[in-house]
Amino acid sequence: MRELVTSGDICLKDEYNLVYKIAEITYREREDESFIYEIRPNYSVISLLKVTDFQGIPGLDLDLRKEVYIRENIVPVFISERAPSKNREDLWDLLEECGMQYLNQLEWLIRTDTQYSGDKLFVQRHEDKTIDIDSIRQLGNRSAVICHKLLDTICYGNDVRAESIIIDDKNRRQYFDLLTALYSTERKYLNSQRNTGIQSSIRQGKFKGRTRIKIDKLAEMEIFTDYANKKINSAEAAHMLGISTSTFFRRYKEYKNHVNML
Repeated sequence: MRELVTSGDICLKDEYNLVYKIAEITYREREDESFIYEIRPNYSVISLLKVTDFQGIPGLDLDLRKEVYIRENIVPVFISERAPSKNREDLWDLLEECGMQYLNQLEWLIRTDTQYSGDKLFVQRHEDKTIDIDSIRQLGNRSAVICHKLLDTICYGNDVRAESIIIDDKNRRQYFDLLTALYSTERKYLNSQRNTGIQSSIRQGKFKGRTRIKIDKLAEMEIFTDYANKKINSAEAAHMLGISTSTFFRRYKEYKNHVNML
């Protein structure tokens, strides 16, 4: 019997814009209209989260530590409380907004920009953020950028393999604690330096013109590094930073001048 298969990652994002893959979710719809949902929690990632960020996956008892939670011909609470039902009055408008012609609740959750208000969880397409390189320094030329990229992989539940370093489920928590502390310290330092510079300019009467668009400094450095290494183009970089292409080139020039002075 043929079946339609839709898969995604249940995720949440923290204060540093790091995305944690909480679980993998798969929906299988058969020709006879029967269906099954499979949810596979990522316990090594869940253990990294604060209680204030994650209170569980609605409808699942994670204390049972099951490898997979199965719901056959039953829509999981996680899906039903955040995706439209087939009887919703504005269903076709919601489907059209996501470029869909029929209701597949999991697919809708993957495509929609709507954020459920009850928690921080959302669903996105599968990603593989595994890092497999010769040297950690290939990730960037600043410690903060390197920390962020390593944390990005660690929080998503993927592995890091570089030189003699291997980060996987066996030591994920230890590296997470170490890198989070380093990243947080560097972030506070950069923010302090930026604020000090602005205050100094104000006192000297040099802070004029339109208010400068605020951009996360560490995210900015990471994107500049990827642009310099030709992993992304200027339009993609500008879009990721939420600025115009011309503003991106000005900021990138400032960044290069700063790096050359170090």
